[in-house]
Amino acid sequence: MNKLRLAAKVFAPLALVGSSVAYIGTSVSSGSTPPQFGTLSNFDVFNDTGEVAHGFEIELDGINPSEVTYQFGAPYERYGNPTVSAFSGGTLVTYASSYDQSSSKWAVGTPLAPSVITATMGHQCWTGGSPSYPTAGCEHFGLGLSGTPTNVIYNWLVASKTSPGSLQHATGGGVQIAAPQWNVQPAPVPAVNPKPVVKVVLPAPQEPGDPRLGDATWVKVYVSEAPSKADLGHLLTGDKAEPNQIETEWMILQGGNGGGLPADLADEVQLKASDNSISRRYEFYAYTGAYDPENHEALPINDSKPAETDVGSLIGNQMVALNLAGGPKADTTVPTAQFTFKAPTSTKLKTLKLTFTAKDPDSKVFTYYCSVDGAIPAKCATGKTLVNLKVGVHTVRLYAADQANNASKPASIRWTVLK
Repeated sequence: MNKLRLAAKVFAPLALVGSSVAYIGTSVSSGSTPPQFGTLSNFDVFNDTGEVAHGFEIELDGINPSEVTYQFGAPYERYGNPTVSAFSGGTLVTYASSYDQSSSKWAVGTPLAPSVITATMGHQCWTGGSPSYPTAGCEHFGLGLSGTPTNVIYNWLVASKTSPGSLQHATGGGVQIAAPQWNVQPAPVPAVNPKPVVKVVLPAPQEPGDPRLGDATWVKVYVSEAPSKADLGHLLTGDKAEPNQIETEWMILQGGNGGGLPADLADEVQLKASDNSISRRYEFYAYTGAYDPENHEALPINDSKPAETDVGSLIGNQMVALNLAGGPKADTTVPTAQFTFKAPTSTKLKTLKLTFTAKDPDSKVFTYYCSVDGAIPAKCATGKTLVNLKVGVHTVRLYAADQANNASKPASIRWTVLK
């Protein structure tokens, strides 16, 4: 795949809109004895490439595959688990559909996003987020990192025009958003509060080598702290730890040299003595106001409170978290799911009821996802009834997710409907 670095139209939300977008929280520690920490991010991204996409690529420059500690995938979205591979400059996280050479067809694809996009709040473009996910034209991705990427690049992947069965970056579909840089400083007065000061900087996107200012973007920021460590379950399900306190009401960012607007957004906070994680939600809105024709500098009517003519729809939200060492651990135990109903190997019945259970030492409540004959997994009740079955072989795959959204390995059952 070509290594394109295209200017980003920031589209992706925790509610994303327009083009694709995401961001991976990166980390930088300083101080004589900095605490260890890791970062999480997760986002929805809409396909505005102009064609059906068959994958998505996240390029993490400057880190090794071993520093990618978690990837959001099966059973929650159509591409399943990504591949994590090294290249000479870093790591690629690649979500991709399989391809059937005999039929010249891709197994799955992300359809085009609608012309008018409804805000998703960042966690609806997956099987458990919304019943419209299969046709909504968007995907949900998430990563956990223990290293510090020097740069993060996102690309939709589309079918190659010259090599059947291969994928390439979508033309104009690359998304480059500067990853927020985390910086953890030792506590200024440890005897009063031993917890560190956590700083984060969100730079405005800027195309390398472009002398003009980049496109401007409105940003709002929400924050929350919690005693327990954050996990992607917290960043996905509307958990009580989801960021809900406004940290920055409105701010307009514009990358490049010589502009009068801020080129980055910096925030810092010392965690309370009882807290071990901090989460933020960045909401990005389109800037629709005037630009200076000479240097492309944004000319908003008010740069701290958008006028109606200067702000467009939500183009993306990104939810991120930083975990300190110590404190309660996040739940990472994978549950076990199994069918409790033994279906016959063959039957003339056109209706079949399946029942199933899951177990997990850390959870008592589970969400089940079923996939019938290779379809995209969708939420299903513990007793699933299949009706109007056609003659032939049928397969149901079952997943279970616990309260922290840890997914089980798939359990499957197969039978044949006779004439």
